[in-house]
Amino acid sequence: MSIEKDLYFGHISNISIGDTFKSRMELSKARIHGPSMGGIWGRELEGSCSIVLSGGYEDDIDNLDYILYTGQGGQDIPGGKQVADQEFTKGNKGLQISCDYELKVRVTRGYQIKNGPEEGYRYDGLYHVTSYERIVGKSGFKICRFHLESEFVLKDLENKLENTLRKSYESVGRTKTTINKLNRNVRNREIIKRMYDSRCQVCGVFLKKPDNNGIAIGAHVKALGKPHEGPDVIENMLCLCPNHHAQFDAYSFFIHPENLTIHGIESLEGDKLKIIKQHKIDKEFISYHMNLYKKRN
Repeated sequence: MSIEKDLYFGHISNISIGDTFKSRMELSKARIHGPSMGGIWGRELEGSCSIVLSGGYEDDIDNLDYILYTGQGGQDIPGGKQVADQEFTKGNKGLQISCDYELKVRVTRGYQIKNGPEEGYRYDGLYHVTSYERIVGKSGFKICRFHLESEFVLKDLENKLENTLRKSYESVGRTKTTINKLNRNVRNREIIKRMYDSRCQVCGVFLKKPDNNGIAIGAHVKALGKPHEGPDVIENMLCLCPNHHAQFDAYSFFIHPENLTIHGIESLEGDKLKIIKQHKIDKEFISYHMNLYKKRN
Protein backbone atom coordinates (compact mmCIF):
# COMPACT_ATOMS: atom_id res chain seq x y z
CA MET A 1 0.00 0.00 0.00
CA SER A 2 1.43 3.41 -0.96
CA ILE A 3 1.79 6.33 1.43
CA GLU A 4 0.11 9.44 -0.01
CA LYS A 5 -1.65 11.20 2.85
CA ASP A 6 0.92 13.96 3.40
CA LEU A 7 3.10 15.57 0.75
CA TYR A 8 6.76 16.05 1.64
CA PHE A 9 8.64 18.79 -0.20
CA GLY A 10 12.42 19.04 -0.41
CA HIS A 11 15.05 16.55 0.68
CA ILE A 12 14.07 13.73 3.03
CA SER A 13 16.22 13.44 6.14
CA ASN A 14 18.72 10.56 6.15
CA ILE A 15 18.33 10.16 2.35
CA SER A 16 21.27 11.11 0.12
CA ILE A 17 21.49 11.73 -3.60
CA GLY A 18 22.45 8.44 -5.23
CA ASP A 19 20.72 6.23 -2.67
CA THR A 20 19.02 3.26 -4.35
CA PHE A 21 15.87 1.32 -3.45
CA LYS A 22 14.79 -2.13 -4.54
CA SER A 23 11.19 -1.26 -5.35
CA ARG A 24 8.56 1.43 -5.63
CA MET A 25 7.21 0.25 -2.30
CA GLU A 26 10.56 1.04 -0.65
CA LEU A 27 10.45 4.51 -2.22
CA SER A 28 7.00 4.99 -0.77
CA LYS A 29 8.01 3.85 2.72
CA ALA A 30 11.00 6.21 2.64
CA ARG A 31 8.62 9.11 1.81
CA ILE A 32 10.60 9.87 -1.34
CA HIS A 33 7.65 9.11 -3.62
CA GLY A 34 4.32 8.17 -2.08
CA PRO A 35 2.40 6.49 -4.93
CA SER A 36 3.47 2.94 -5.66
CA MET A 37 2.23 3.24 -9.25
CA GLY A 38 1.86 6.84 -10.45
CA GLY A 39 4.82 8.86 -11.72
CA ILE A 40 3.78 12.12 -10.01
CA TRP A 41 3.20 12.70 -6.31
CA GLY A 42 1.14 15.83 -5.96
CA ARG A 43 -2.23 17.53 -5.66
CA GLU A 44 -3.98 20.34 -7.49
CA LEU A 45 -4.03 22.83 -4.62
CA GLU A 46 -0.66 22.01 -3.04
CA GLY A 47 1.80 21.30 -5.82
CA SER A 48 3.77 18.19 -6.70
CA CYS A 49 6.76 17.17 -4.59
CA SER A 50 8.26 14.28 -6.57
CA ILE A 51 8.32 12.39 -9.87
CA VAL A 52 9.65 9.02 -10.99
CA LEU A 53 11.15 8.43 -14.44
CA SER A 54 10.53 4.88 -15.60
CA GLY A 55 10.18 5.13 -19.36
CA GLY A 56 6.39 5.28 -19.45
CA TYR A 57 6.00 8.08 -22.01
CA GLU A 58 7.46 8.31 -25.51
CA ASP A 59 7.84 12.10 -25.44
CA ASP A 60 10.21 12.16 -22.44
CA ILE A 61 13.78 13.44 -22.83
CA ASP A 62 16.35 12.73 -20.13
CA ASN A 63 19.80 14.34 -20.19
CA LEU A 64 20.44 13.73 -16.46
CA ASP A 65 20.70 17.38 -15.42
CA TYR A 66 17.81 18.35 -17.73
CA ILE A 67 14.49 16.52 -18.10
CA LEU A 68 11.59 17.09 -20.48
CA TYR A 69 8.92 15.22 -18.57
CA THR A 70 5.52 14.15 -19.86
CA GLY A 71 2.64 14.49 -17.41
CA GLN A 72 0.15 11.83 -16.45
CA GLY A 73 -3.01 10.61 -18.14
CA GLY A 74 -4.38 9.71 -21.54
CA GLN A 75 -2.88 6.21 -21.87
CA ASP A 76 -4.87 3.04 -22.51
CA ILE A 77 -2.93 1.34 -19.70
CA PRO A 78 -0.06 2.62 -17.50
CA GLY A 79 3.00 2.80 -19.73
CA GLY A 80 0.89 1.96 -22.78
CA LYS A 81 -0.26 3.93 -25.82
CA GLN A 82 -1.39 7.55 -25.70
CA VAL A 83 -5.08 7.45 -26.69
CA ALA A 84 -6.44 10.73 -25.30
CA ASP A 85 -5.42 14.30 -24.48
CA GLN A 86 -3.84 15.16 -21.16
CA GLU A 87 -5.12 18.04 -19.02
CA PHE A 88 -3.58 20.23 -16.34
CA THR A 89 -5.35 18.36 -13.55
CA LYS A 90 -4.27 16.24 -10.57
CA GLY A 91 -0.47 15.70 -10.56
CA ASN A 92 -0.05 17.72 -13.76
CA LYS A 93 -1.71 20.70 -12.10
CA GLY A 94 0.51 20.05 -9.10
CA LEU A 95 3.66 20.32 -11.23
CA GLN A 96 2.28 23.50 -12.75
CA ILE A 97 1.88 24.93 -9.25
CA SER A 98 5.39 23.76 -8.31
CA CYS A 99 6.71 25.75 -11.25
CA ASP A 100 4.66 28.86 -10.50
CA TYR A 101 5.62 28.87 -6.81
CA GLU A 102 9.21 27.66 -7.34
CA LEU A 103 8.74 24.48 -5.31
CA LYS A 104 11.58 22.05 -5.96
CA VAL A 105 10.69 18.51 -6.99
CA ARG A 106 12.44 15.28 -5.97
CA VAL A 107 13.45 13.15 -8.97
CA THR A 108 13.89 9.38 -8.89
CA ARG A 109 15.05 7.29 -11.86
CA GLY A 110 14.16 3.68 -12.38
CA TYR A 111 16.10 0.80 -13.89
CA GLN A 112 13.87 0.99 -17.00
CA ILE A 113 15.66 4.04 -18.48
CA LYS A 114 19.21 4.50 -19.74
CA ASN A 115 20.19 7.10 -17.13
CA GLY A 116 18.76 5.03 -14.29
CA PRO A 117 20.54 2.45 -12.12
CA GLU A 118 21.22 -1.13 -13.20
CA GLU A 119 18.40 -2.26 -10.93
CA GLY A 120 15.82 -0.75 -8.61
CA TYR A 121 15.27 2.99 -8.22
CA ARG A 122 17.74 5.78 -7.48
CA TYR A 123 17.07 9.13 -5.82
CA ASP A 124 18.72 11.86 -7.93
CA GLY A 125 18.03 14.98 -5.88
CA LEU A 126 15.99 18.14 -6.30
CA TYR A 127 15.07 19.73 -9.62
CA HIS A 128 13.54 23.08 -10.52
CA VAL A 129 10.41 22.99 -12.71
CA THR A 130 11.45 25.84 -14.99
CA SER A 131 8.48 25.87 -17.39
CA TYR A 132 5.56 23.86 -18.71
CA GLU A 133 3.50 23.58 -21.88
CA ARG A 134 0.65 21.67 -23.50
CA ILE A 135 1.45 20.53 -27.02
CA VAL A 136 0.63 17.76 -29.48
CA GLY A 137 2.83 14.74 -28.74
CA LYS A 138 4.23 12.05 -31.01
CA SER A 139 0.98 10.07 -30.93
CA GLY A 140 -1.12 13.05 -32.04
CA PHE A 141 -2.74 13.79 -28.68
CA LYS A 142 -2.15 16.83 -26.48
CA ILE A 143 0.27 16.22 -23.64
CA CYS A 144 1.37 18.29 -20.66
CA ARG A 145 5.15 18.65 -20.61
CA PHE A 146 7.42 20.01 -17.91
CA HIS A 147 10.99 21.26 -18.17
CA LEU A 148 13.09 20.38 -15.12
CA GLU A 149 16.69 21.22 -14.27
CA SER A 150 18.82 19.82 -11.48
CA GLU A 151 20.01 22.16 -8.76
CA PHE A 152 23.51 20.87 -9.65
CA VAL A 153 25.53 21.45 -12.80
CA LEU A 154 25.97 18.32 -14.88
CA LYS A 155 29.53 17.53 -13.77
CA ASP A 156 28.66 17.78 -10.08
CA LEU A 157 25.55 15.64 -10.54
CA GLU A 158 27.55 12.99 -12.41
CA ASN A 159 30.08 12.93 -9.55
CA LYS A 160 27.33 12.40 -6.98
CA LEU A 161 25.82 9.55 -9.01
CA GLU A 162 29.12 8.09 -10.22
CA ASN A 163 28.81 4.74 -8.43
CA THR A 164 25.23 4.11 -9.61
CA LEU A 165 25.35 5.15 -13.27
CA ARG A 166 25.32 2.38 -15.84
CA LYS A 167 28.62 1.43 -17.47
CA SER A 168 27.03 2.43 -20.77
CA TYR A 169 26.25 5.97 -19.52
CA GLU A 170 27.59 8.68 -21.83
CA SER A 171 27.82 12.27 -20.65
CA VAL A 172 26.41 14.89 -23.01
CA GLY A 173 29.36 17.08 -21.98
CA ARG A 174 27.50 20.32 -21.29
CA THR A 175 29.19 22.97 -19.18
CA LYS A 176 26.31 25.42 -18.76
CA THR A 177 24.82 25.96 -15.32
CA THR A 178 21.24 25.38 -14.35
CA ILE A 179 18.49 27.81 -15.30
CA ASN A 180 18.57 29.65 -11.99
CA LYS A 181 22.27 30.37 -12.50
CA LEU A 182 22.17 31.55 -16.12
CA ASN A 183 24.35 34.56 -16.78
CA ARG A 184 21.64 37.03 -17.67
CA ASN A 185 22.98 40.40 -18.76
CA VAL A 186 21.42 43.00 -16.44
CA ARG A 187 22.87 45.78 -18.60
CA ASN A 188 20.88 44.64 -21.68
CA ARG A 189 17.65 44.51 -19.73
CA GLU A 190 18.18 48.05 -18.51
CA ILE A 191 19.12 49.25 -22.00
CA ILE A 192 15.92 47.92 -23.57
CA LYS A 193 13.84 49.54 -20.83
CA ARG A 194 15.59 52.89 -21.35
CA MET A 195 15.10 52.66 -25.11
CA TYR A 196 11.34 52.70 -24.52
CA ASP A 197 11.26 54.76 -21.32
CA SER A 198 9.79 51.68 -19.62
CA ARG A 199 6.72 51.85 -21.87
CA CYS A 200 5.29 48.51 -23.04
CA GLN A 201 5.87 47.78 -26.73
CA VAL A 202 2.58 45.90 -26.92
CA CYS A 203 0.05 48.16 -25.16
CA GLY A 204 2.06 51.38 -24.83
CA VAL A 205 1.26 51.63 -21.12
CA PHE A 206 3.69 53.28 -18.69
CA LEU A 207 3.26 51.98 -15.14
CA LYS A 208 4.59 54.66 -12.80
CA LYS A 209 6.27 53.90 -9.47
CA PRO A 210 6.50 56.41 -6.59
CA ASP A 211 10.08 57.24 -7.65
CA ASN A 212 8.71 58.19 -11.12
CA ASN A 213 10.43 55.23 -12.77
CA GLY A 214 8.36 52.74 -14.74
CA ILE A 215 7.54 49.12 -14.02
CA ALA A 216 8.71 47.25 -17.10
CA ILE A 217 10.54 44.04 -17.97
CA GLY A 218 13.31 43.36 -20.47
CA ALA A 219 11.81 40.16 -21.91
CA HIS A 220 13.53 37.61 -24.13
CA VAL A 221 11.69 36.57 -27.30
CA LYS A 222 13.50 33.25 -27.66
CA ALA A 223 13.85 32.12 -24.06
CA LEU A 224 17.22 31.58 -22.42
CA GLY A 225 18.26 28.16 -21.17
CA LYS A 226 17.27 24.66 -22.23
CA PRO A 227 15.61 23.72 -24.50
CA HIS A 228 15.41 27.06 -26.30
CA GLU A 229 18.98 28.37 -25.82
CA GLY A 230 18.11 31.90 -26.90
CA PRO A 231 20.90 34.51 -26.79
CA ASP A 232 20.98 37.29 -24.21
CA VAL A 233 21.17 40.16 -26.73
CA ILE A 234 19.10 43.28 -27.47
CA GLU A 235 18.00 41.77 -30.82
CA ASN A 236 16.23 39.05 -28.81
CA MET A 237 14.49 41.36 -26.34
CA LEU A 238 11.32 43.38 -25.92
CA CYS A 239 10.24 45.95 -23.34
CA LEU A 240 6.96 44.72 -21.87
CA CYS A 241 4.66 45.51 -18.97
CA PRO A 242 4.30 42.70 -16.39
CA ASN A 243 0.93 41.54 -17.78
CA HIS A 244 2.04 41.26 -21.38
CA HIS A 245 5.36 39.74 -20.34
CA ALA A 246 3.48 36.95 -18.51
CA GLN A 247 1.17 36.42 -21.49
CA PHE A 248 4.06 36.44 -23.97
CA ASP A 249 6.01 33.84 -21.98
CA ALA A 250 2.85 31.71 -21.71
CA TYR A 251 2.33 31.88 -25.51
CA SER A 252 -1.01 33.64 -25.13
CA PHE A 253 -0.19 35.85 -28.12
CA PHE A 254 2.47 36.19 -30.80
CA ILE A 255 4.01 38.83 -33.03
CA HIS A 256 4.09 38.18 -36.77
CA PRO A 257 7.72 38.26 -37.97
CA GLU A 258 6.96 39.88 -41.34
CA ASN A 259 4.92 42.91 -40.30
CA LEU A 260 5.31 42.84 -36.48
CA THR A 261 1.55 42.76 -35.92
CA ILE A 262 0.10 41.43 -32.66
CA HIS A 263 -2.16 38.36 -32.71
CA GLY A 264 -3.98 36.58 -29.88
CA ILE A 265 -5.00 39.62 -27.81
CA GLU A 266 -8.57 40.51 -28.79
CA SER A 267 -8.34 44.21 -27.96
CA LEU A 268 -5.03 44.59 -29.82
CA GLU A 269 -5.55 42.14 -32.70
CA GLY A 270 -3.68 43.33 -35.78
CA ASP A 271 -2.05 46.31 -34.05
CA LYS A 272 1.64 46.79 -34.77
CA LEU A 273 4.34 46.30 -32.17
CA LYS A 274 5.69 49.65 -31.06
CA ILE A 275 9.31 49.82 -32.16
CA ILE A 276 11.95 52.51 -32.57
CA LYS A 277 14.58 52.61 -35.31
CA GLN A 278 17.46 51.89 -32.94
CA HIS A 279 15.90 48.58 -31.92
CA LYS A 280 16.79 45.93 -34.51
CA ILE A 281 14.72 42.88 -33.56
CA ASP A 282 15.93 39.68 -35.20
CA LYS A 283 12.97 38.15 -37.03
CA GLU A 284 14.44 34.68 -36.48
CA PHE A 285 13.54 34.93 -32.79
CA ILE A 286 10.07 36.33 -33.52
CA SER A 287 9.46 33.37 -35.88
CA TYR A 288 10.67 30.92 -33.23
CA HIS A 289 8.18 32.29 -30.69
CA MET A 290 5.34 32.33 -33.25
CA ASN A 291 5.93 28.70 -34.17
CA LEU A 292 5.78 27.65 -30.52
CA TYR A 293 2.57 29.65 -30.10
CA LYS A 294 1.00 27.71 -32.99
CA LYS A 295 2.08 24.38 -31.53
CA ARG A 296 0.56 25.15 -28.16
CA ASN A 297 -2.73 26.73 -29.18
